[in-house]
Amino acid sequence: MPNDEVIRVEGLKKSYFNEGIETPVLHGIDFMIPKGQFVAIMGPSGSGKSTLMHILGFLDGLTGGKYFFEGRDVSTLDEDQLAQMRGEKVGFIFQAFNLLPKTSVLDNVMLPLLYSDVPPGKRKEMAMLAIESVGLGHRALNLSNQLSGGERQRVAIARALIRRPPVIFADEPTGNLDSKSGAQVMRILQDLERERGHTIILVTHETYTAEHAERIIKIKDGLLVKDDLVSKRFIASDGDELKK
Repeated sequence: MPNDEVIRVEGLKKSYFNEGIETPVLHGIDFMIPKGQFVAIMGPSGSGKSTLMHILGFLDGLTGGKYFFEGRDVSTLDEDQLAQMRGEKVGFIFQAFNLLPKTSVLDNVMLPLLYSDVPPGKRKEMAMLAIESVGLGHRALNLSNQLSGGERQRVAIARALIRRPPVIFADEPTGNLDSKSGAQVMRILQDLERERGHTIILVTHETYTAEHAERIIKIKDGLLVKDDLVSKRFIASDGDELKK
């Protein structure tokens, strides 16, 4: 395995079973993602892109093929090991933010440390560093329902960052945002890749959003139909607006 390889899938398949009826979703997918790359996974609704992200993020299991994360065969891991990987190796950002509404920004960001062995005093320090990294230090004591949609998504990013995972998954992170807030979120994700070396995996159905990544993997009907580097990558900056 190359030293910079983070994710590799070989013939990855996924089916769901309901009362003995099999519904195939992914039909045998192969690709590799190196450390520090910003990859967009694109596809229409029902293409299997979110299912793929859930498997890559240890939220769901595969039913065929192989998945290697940092060289480890994920199928050999037990539930405790998978939970440890979810907690330490990956962070998640979702379209719906998934914040506790009547809870402070600080407490929302500290949530991933709730059952960790990080001392309580250290948790606040780590949370404040993550909050400041997304430009919301002045909002740390506000309740999350007092924030704008763009600010809530930045809180969600800070929460994903608190344990400093090498891989960040972002599932339609701009879907509920206005164009200016969406551009701010994409700029933060690009900064995480370019300045901090995180591997970013973005799931989106929007071409313009995907072009903020350096590589686009296209999924259709459970198959990988295209895997290319972005020829004219869009680099987000302050004041930009996402096209809708």
